[in-house]
Amino acid sequence: MSTGFPAAVVWDLDGTLVDSATDIARSLNRLFADIGLPSLAEDSVRGLIGEGVATLIERALDAVGNRRGDLPSGEELVARFLSFYTEDAGRSTRLYPGARKALQQLGNSGIRHAICTNKPERITRKILSDLGVGRHFEIVIGGDTLARRKPDPLPLKAALAGLDVLSGEALMIGDSAIDVATARAAGVMIGVVSFGYARAPIATLDADFLVNDLATLPATVAALGHGRGDKALCRSQDTATRVSR
Repeated sequence: MSTGFPAAVVWDLDGTLVDSATDIARSLNRLFADIGLPSLAEDSVRGLIGEGVATLIERALDAVGNRRGDLPSGEELVARFLSFYTEDAGRSTRLYPGARKALQQLGNSGIRHAICTNKPERITRKILSDLGVGRHFEIVIGGDTLARRKPDPLPLKAALAGLDVLSGEALMIGDSAIDVATARAAGVMIGVVSFGYARAPIATLDADFLVNDLATLPATVAALGHGRGDKALCRSQDTATRVSR
């Protein structure tokens, strides 16, 4: 076990650890074709991801100008999407470059891992297994695991409780304002990746630091650990940049 900071890293999934937009867009467009609506480009769908399936569908309906007339209920739309996405989730989803190496190196240093995502837990576990990284995560919290989901702090707090790690001993890695709000509410330091699905400019998210390359995240984490002792955040070459607060 790690005796320094952090003792654990809690990861968001979509846009942080994996690029899943192609499969999500495919499933969404299958749903829309099924109910007679036009498809959306993948780049458009990327900006809709992050707050769970129901919100994804609501945003997509807005994007195609649908006023929700003569459509199935929201619950049925979610169920149909999930039936398609269960089939599609492993087709094109890939780990971001450097992710596998980062998980391995951080684990080797005694740092524990958890997932905290708004994606359904069963599909999350399938993706992690299909990508060969499921063994790294002791705890997986999905958007349907608990009564509340991000940005409520409950899922992150539950992940830390499962790891038996205090909030001040943990680090979260995400890609959006939702992740930052979740971490802040739970009292956890938060870094955001610069390549994810954020709906707002990264510099406006008020994160503690940015991550431009997951391959160098272990070095960044080591620098943060040293800086913690000095009550300061450290830069790790050009891979993490302090965000103006």
